[in-house]
Amino acid sequence: MKAQTLHPYDETILGLENLYVVDCMGNFYINSEAIIAHDKAISTGRTYLLVDSSIGKDVKMYSVILLDVYFEDGFVHLNVQDLLTQKKFTIDHNIECPETRCTWRLIDMDYFNKLLDYKTIQSYCEKCNVTKTKPIAESKPEQSNDDLLEFEF
Repeated sequence: MKAQTLHPYDETILGLENLYVVDCMGNFYINSEAIIAHDKAISTGRTYLLVDSSIGKDVKMYSVILLDVYFEDGFVHLNVQDLLTQKKFTIDHNIECPETRCTWRLIDMDYFNKLLDYKTIQSYCEKCNVTKTKPIAESKPEQSNDDLLEFEF
């Protein structure tokens, strides 16, 4: 049984505000800086990297599997299980108030690796831009006195 069925919410308002949407495939779109995934969509049963900086200056990283997600009273709650210790816990974030600082990030590693590859290729291509093209404003085409292109009607 999904936890969201126990916690009713107004999905129309949240969908129109582009905050939290559950699609028919069971994917969760969560518009938050805490979610680093393709189109900010996460799925249950997948493995993610959880980066937690809530404990002072220490940053903890966990490899977790997403068990369930539900929305209640302005907070999105993510039930996860640590793959190393098999411990289950819930992380939450207030998505209706964007000023609240989130102390964790949930990262889809496939998306993150593709993003790093893209950034690497982009930086490499910027360095080897051999062909220097002139802007259009600087080009001065020569005027031709050819009458070949003039047409009479």
